[in-house]
Amino acid sequence: MSKVNDFLDECKKNVGKWICSLHTTGSNQPAAIFREVKKQGYEFEETMPGRWAKSMHCPVCGQITTHYKLLKSEPTLTTQTRLTIDEKTRKRIIKLFGNRDAFTGGSISSTPEIDHKVPWTRLEEDIDATKLTDDEIKQHFQLLTREHNLLKDRACGHCKLNNERPPFLEIPFWYEGDSHYCGSCVGCGWYDGVKWKEELKKHLSNVSPKV
Repeated sequence: MSKVNDFLDECKKNVGKWICSLHTTGSNQPAAIFREVKKQGYEFEETMPGRWAKSMHCPVCGQITTHYKLLKSEPTLTTQTRLTIDEKTRKRIIKLFGNRDAFTGGSISSTPEIDHKVPWTRLEEDIDATKLTDDEIKQHFQLLTREHNLLKDRACGHCKLNNERPPFLEIPFWYEGDSHYCGSCVGCGWYDGVKWKEELKKHLSNVSPKV
């Protein structure tokens, strides 16, 4: 049974009660697990608009931990739906990016993959590319090879579970923020390979010793 299912099962057993997310998930990042449950359409009590967590003493953990209260045992909210990109829009996006991989800048000889800069699993709802302008497409998407998309998927998966942004290609540089995920992907090379390279060049130019 996954940690997500463990937490959901405990919440269902105690509908209407505040449940500690620390020992019920067995994870040091229970907020990520809560988000996965909420995306399935389950309704939790809001402590304030857009927030569902409440800090309370847990007798099991013996400390102040984050609690959540499930209101109904079955999903009542709209679940997240992943949108497909039609062939016409796909060709438009590939042409817009010149069929070039965002990480290397090289031409993609295999089938290019259209990547959400912000991982789909972190989006509240998917982005409809058919309704976007060219500039908006560049803001939300990038092109990657299959191999690079898989590398990004692993890196973003680690970030989601641990709130820790892995160094892009093992280079510890973030053009905004640092390795700690604080609600934004901006600044991470996995988020925007082209922008990351541009900012790294600027950084190296500023720190290079003058002859």
